[in-house]
Amino acid sequence: MRKSIGILMILFSILLFTNLSSASDISVAPDFTVHYFYAIGCSHCVNVANSGVLDKVANLSGVVLIKHDVANEPGEFFKYADIFRLADDRKTRTPVVFVIHNNQIEVLPGDVPIIDNLEKTIANFSGINIPEQVAKHKITLGAIIIAALIDSINPCAFGVLIFLLICLLNMGSAKRALRAGLLYSLVVFITYFLAGLGLFRIIQSLTGIIFYVHLFVGLLAIGLALIQFIDILWPGKFISLRIPIRAKPFIERIATTATIPAVLALGVIVSLFELPCTGGVYIAILATMSINKTFGLGYLLLYNLIFILPLIVITLSVYKGTKPEILQKWTGDEKIWMKLASGLVMLALGGYILLNL
Repeated sequence: MRKSIGILMILFSILLFTNLSSASDISVAPDFTVHYFYAIGCSHCVNVANSGVLDKVANLSGVVLIKHDVANEPGEFFKYADIFRLADDRKTRTPVVFVIHNNQIEVLPGDVPIIDNLEKTIANFSGINIPEQVAKHKITLGAIIIAALIDSINPCAFGVLIFLLICLLNMGSAKRALRAGLLYSLVVFITYFLAGLGLFRIIQSLTGIIFYVHLFVGLLAIGLALIQFIDILWPGKFISLRIPIRAKPFIERIATTATIPAVLALGVIVSLFELPCTGGVYIAILATMSINKTFGLGYLLLYNLIFILPLIVITLSVYKGTKPEILQKWTGDEKIWMKLASGLVMLALGGYILLNL
């Protein structure tokens, strides 16, 4: 059974890698994405900024405005500029706006066209089809699901939940264990969802250095993957991605009280402390969404619902009579496969991010 689970998780990792670079028909992207490219010291860019047209567009419903400093994101500029042959010998021309809607694109080069026509262009859009080599770089729903499934199979959250259920069952109440387990899962969901929303907003706010943010996240994901592989080969000898040892007595003390406030606190604390286990995949997925401009609350909600699914399954299993000690032993036995799967996912995401800078 252990080998079959491990093989299945590896296959999921391979599917994730193949899904990352293929297009998806299901999108939660905004109606219009407006890419504005500017350069520091460009007088025409100053004219656009002073006109207020960018602020007006940014406040329109269904429109997302993304500002790019071409000095930091030349690759992003040329990806769209080459469609309209705006680049001469790979030299940038600013300011320029690319409006994207339903896999079509329209361009406004220069300050006067942007100031006079940007709002009209959105209201009366008539773009051309984006070439396949540009349009295909969109994270897929399948990639989100696969990454969330693998990220959800982590020993950190499992271990704390099982310990909590053992404490509650020792008090002789299966129904109380059920309520506490579901509440714990809900708190983990809310904490991770809000953390993901906040992290994505931070990533998007750093438009001036977004290239370096993506570079850092890509290298971080690969570094964390290597740590997982090293820990598999030489367990316990080097650094491990796990809940800090010093935090475990504190978490166990909270779990043993088994009150509702304790369960609420436990969900939040464990979500924060288990970031070394799961944070690499989560941050890499958020950065990948940022690169592909396909972020949406729907994707984030789905990811986190899948993330807590095993916690709900464990809670229901214990309520139905499965001994938590059996699940505890299973978690320990399968830990290597869990580490391998998460390492492969982080390696795939990190490589994808670096290849798409």
